[in-house]
Amino acid sequence: MSRKALRLLLAAYLVVGLAAAAGWIGGGWAEMRDGFESLPPGAAGLLGTDHLGRDVLARVLQGTWIALVVGGMAAGLAVVVGAALGLLAGWHRGWADEALVWLSGVVAAVPGILLILAVGFVLERGLASVCLAIAVATWVGVFRLVRAEVLKLKQLEFVAAARASGAGAGRILLRHLLPNLRGLLSVQFSLRFVYAVKAEVLVSFLGVGLLDQPSWGRMIARAQYDLGNGLWWPLAAATAALGGLVLSVQLLAEPETGSYVDY
Repeated sequence: MSRKALRLLLAAYLVVGLAAAAGWIGGGWAEMRDGFESLPPGAAGLLGTDHLGRDVLARVLQGTWIALVVGGMAAGLAVVVGAALGLLAGWHRGWADEALVWLSGVVAAVPGILLILAVGFVLERGLASVCLAIAVATWVGVFRLVRAEVLKLKQLEFVAAARASGAGAGRILLRHLLPNLRGLLSVQFSLRFVYAVKAEVLVSFLGVGLLDQPSWGRMIARAQYDLGNGLWWPLAAATAALGGLVLSVQLLAEPETGSYVDY
């Protein structure tokens, strides 16, 4: 699949997600219709209906918005926190660096999914809690990469020139170092976006995910009961939607190459 096709696919997800959030499409996901339970794809629904008579296509469309929100919020928070702490640790070193490195080691010592489940149990179940739990489990990698890059960048000539011109630490970090981290942060955001979308599916399967939202995770979690009753289409629809989003984001996530930029 070409990069142009991948961009179009990702753009389609964004359009569908925004339209679903605005209530323009997929509004029938909550309608439980008597007599329409567990119908295969056909006249009753393009992708069939689930065990409560709800249209599977409508739920998939609504789940697109949930997936984009979970991925964007969790990945964005993880990248912001990891980058901020990495800049601080790499630039100042000393006790702050030692404390942050120790903290990152403690967090990394706990398997990610267990940490997500633990935070999810502590917080009230919901969209914000899931995003926060995933971010808590995924900021360490960003922190370590940013810290390593800052330690390397601060030794280069353009940083020495900025110091000689009287620029303070804040200006150097924001105007000189951060622009050189954009490629790295872009890739890290993409990777954590994909992880967050898949993690929501897993925590929903384990019962610590979203409650009332029609997420793909809830649809896939329901498959453990649906498949035993011969209902394969809700799982197939949610899995295909999830696979398309993950594929498009992963294949478009390529690091920027080239020399350092002196801003």
